[in-house]
Amino acid sequence: MIKKITCLLLATLISACASNTPTKNGASQWDFDHRVQFKQTALEDGKHHLQVIAKQDTEFSKLATFLMRQSLRICQSYGFKIEVLAGVERFDDKLSFPNMIMPSLSANIECPQ
Repeated sequence: MIKKITCLLLATLISACASNTPTKNGASQWDFDHRVQFKQTALEDGKHHLQVIAKQDTEFSKLATFLMRQSLRICQSYGFKIEVLAGVERFDDKLSFPNMIMPSLSANIECPQ
């Protein structure tokens, strides 16, 4: 009986944690699948600002891939436009500045009408 109650309680807690609760506009969020932290802000109808936060162990390619995937998720179709505002690194940045802190990848996304 105690095992059943424990299993039921554990299942309830897991389902509560996995629910897709809406977050505040611009609040910091975490994507567990891609292991990146990001902030998403709705600017106006069909336009959003997305900031993928750079961490020490997160490669630029992962940030850029997440930016593309999240843009598709936001717009729910292809044809979106991405205006990159900051965070693109050069290929030799880590060689010439090994301890440089890279900025977060920041972009505006415009969905097709």
